[in-house]
Amino acid sequence: MIIWVGGCAMVANAGGLWAADMLKETVSSYVGSGYNQDVPPFRQFCHAAAKIIQRRRAKSSNTLSDGPVIFVFEATPAVSGVSLEVRPRFDCGEASIEGRVWMGASRLGRATGIALPDGGDADRFNYVIEKLGLGSRPAIYYDASQDDSVMRAYAQGLADPDTFEDLSLNASELSLEHIKKMLDGAHRRLLITPTASDLARELWKDQGKSIPIGVAEKGVQKILHAVLASSLGFGSVVVRQEGTSEMGRYDFFLEEQDPVHPSVWTHHAILELKVLKSFTENGNPVPAASNLDAVTKGLDQADKYRKDHSCRMAALCCYDMRNAPDASGAIAHELDRAEALDVAIWSWPLYSTAQRARTA
Repeated sequence: MIIWVGGCAMVANAGGLWAADMLKETVSSYVGSGYNQDVPPFRQFCHAAAKIIQRRRAKSSNTLSDGPVIFVFEATPAVSGVSLEVRPRFDCGEASIEGRVWMGASRLGRATGIALPDGGDADRFNYVIEKLGLGSRPAIYYDASQDDSVMRAYAQGLADPDTFEDLSLNASELSLEHIKKMLDGAHRRLLITPTASDLARELWKDQGKSIPIGVAEKGVQKILHAVLASSLGFGSVVVRQEGTSEMGRYDFFLEEQDPVHPSVWTHHAILELKVLKSFTENGNPVPAASNLDAVTKGLDQADKYRKDHSCRMAALCCYDMRNAPDASGAIAHELDRAEALDVAIWSWPLYSTAQRARTA
């Protein structure tokens, strides 16, 4: 089946879920910045630039303090009359990059650099736009003296300074609050009702009867994986899903690779997912006790997986697809135990129709 979102086709697999490459690109259009090999080249370009900046920052705290850096997505720059610096292994981040504009392809494996003029932001923008004639090319502006944790991406080029996206580089500061904020945004934009997005619509077999598809939890997981990867992709955090451990199979494992020492990893968080239902895919009632048990089991799993992987944090994420969702009531019986275990427990309602959401 093919559905259309924002003018692009998304392919649904036979099981009712979506092809991974189209899903990731579509989710990026809803949630903002993202990176994956399957997403558009400028997203890959942003990711490559972020990695280079991180490597330079890791080598010295003030390594980027001598001037801003501009990256322009231009694989074969046709620039004359200026001195060019060509680096064939630019992505290694071994040498200084500040005070120059760098032009390269999506992965920035090779880049051509030109010294930026003295002056302020306006002078540098004008230099790229007027002198180099690259104002319409997608670009990134990074100035460590203003904010060393953020780079600004201009998808329409520096000639359109009002169209930009601030991308955080501080994945190492990942917190439960930040994770919750990302998931709140995903719920609001993509999941809360079938009309929130075509992705949410495909989670329901019969919206009027509140009957979800048989693999609803898998569907939610696929959407959230794309959201997490999109939101964290410009830092060093890797979002792994459905990995095995001695205690079982986790849903999400967030870990971070050191930009200088690739063998060193920080284990940030385990996220366990549970979907609560009133009916099975065949329309058979699901006992209330089964949903309570699912929350209890999920809390146990989050706790054990966190210990198994030596993670700093763990959270149980519940998505209530019942006929009359009660997100707070769904997890009330495990709040005290979650606090004792130091596992965050969150829940969100998924309404089968927009009318039910409005009534609630």
